[in-house]
Amino acid sequence: MISSVIGLGLSIVGAFPLFVSGVLFVAHHPNVVKNFKGIEFDVGQMTALGLAKVAIAILTLVPATSFIGVILATGWMGGAIAAHLRVHERFVIQAVVPILIWIGFGLRHVDQMRQLLNA
Repeated sequence: MISSVIGLGLSIVGAFPLFVSGVLFVAHHPNVVKNFKGIEFDVGQMTALGLAKVAIAILTLVPATSFIGVILATGWMGGAIAAHLRVHERFVIQAVVPILIWIGFGLRHVDQMRQLLNA
């Protein structure tokens, strides 16, 4: 029981940056637009990418879709790491987020993770 609560907390902490940055993408916040241009991406794609980030964050938190959300978040953040590496920027948050999400998922779904790891 306590592991589920801790897992939910870690999942929320991990999904929060995805959700907030997704909302800022959709809103075309000036700092986000500047950073988006800094990694040489097309600003015209920000709304669609922002909606995808928000959807991934929500999928990660809903128990029935959390596994697909975790997989998508991992892939998304891997792409973000690659984009930041390409322009020689730091990528600490992009590396920490999927780790938190996976640990949170594992603590929320202990029995399923045990079955998966023992298979």
